[in-house]
Amino acid sequence: MRDEAPYGVLLLSFSRHSHQRNFVPGFVGHADTRIVAVADDDETIADDLRQLNRRHAAELGVPYVGNIAEALARQDVDIVSIAHDIERRAELAVLAATAGKHLWIDKFLGATLGECDAVVDAVQANGIRAIVPSYHYGSLVQQALTVLASGRLGELLGVHTDVLFSKGWPRPTNRASPRQPPLLPAGRWKYPELKRELLTVGAYSVGLLQACLGTAKTVIAHGRAHFFQEHDDSTTEDFATLTLTDEAGRIGTLCAGRIGVATHPSGGPALARLVGARATISIDAKRPAINAFLRQEIVDAPYQPAKEDPMQWASGPPTQRPPLSADPAGLLAALDDFIGALDENRQPAYSVEQARDNMEILLAGYRSMASGGDAVDLR
Repeated sequence: MRDEAPYGVLLLSFSRHSHQRNFVPGFVGHADTRIVAVADDDETIADDLRQLNRRHAAELGVPYVGNIAEALARQDVDIVSIAHDIERRAELAVLAATAGKHLWIDKFLGATLGECDAVVDAVQANGIRAIVPSYHYGSLVQQALTVLASGRLGELLGVHTDVLFSKGWPRPTNRASPRQPPLLPAGRWKYPELKRELLTVGAYSVGLLQACLGTAKTVIAHGRAHFFQEHDDSTTEDFATLTLTDEAGRIGTLCAGRIGVATHPSGGPALARLVGARATISIDAKRPAINAFLRQEIVDAPYQPAKEDPMQWASGPPTQRPPLSADPAGLLAALDDFIGALDENRQPAYSVEQARDNMEILLAGYRSMASGGDAVDLR
């Protein structure tokens, strides 16, 4: 429990590989949170990130602390929003948890399953609360859960989801040799000009499968299709499919990736199909919508992704209509749940344990892709 003062929030890094900039409006606008500082380790980061961190701190009117350990020692810090590069998140989460700070973690606990386990252990050992807000609170998952709770479908048999991003300007690839199986990440997720898309986009779909199904037991994945030269050159996927079987034998499938600018009027489809013993339902988180749209309005417009962000890591796609919800990603709902968890000393609806299992499924998918589509058993 707390006194009447808002929870103080420390923002750890504005890495362009993160969503920290998307979290700021929620922390600023919520009655029970206030941003007290921005921090990073100046001696270990590039100058452009150092300057970006300082600029955001100045815009927010809060101090910038160039040493994370020093920032974690501040008495006015209650919550740490961790949005550093994925390769550093586990280290920082463990440090913050050990300092007794509650954790708001951007999307992934760490770069490997071992790192994710270390974060889970640190959260449990230090008795703090932690949330990964990206996967459970958005409109697609919440609509699916409402349908399942109604009982209209009968026994759930399976789920399929399509979450795809209309980002990046696709162009013909120039392959000099036959396409190779995707490389295993080996703990490396970020590259200068691309993201690994099963991880980046598929994680949202895995979150929906987690919400609807039981514990995953077997995973099969494929990912040799390429729309972008950057992915083809590095033998990483920009589009992938994954099938999992849960402990009850139910099937979950997903398609994930980026499909290029001007392929969808609302920045990319967000679909779920729930198959039950009595009925089947399709959910479109971006409807009501027309299925035909004026693609040429984007293609013929003077639009190109920014030169410093060609694959649109930090920028959104052009869209032809506003979102249906004021909180489509569920970040404000996640913050309400997190504040409630702190006030009531309970777990949030989506915890670090579930985020750890999300990464386990994704890593199994990469092992399957690298093998050419062999089934990978979990647990």
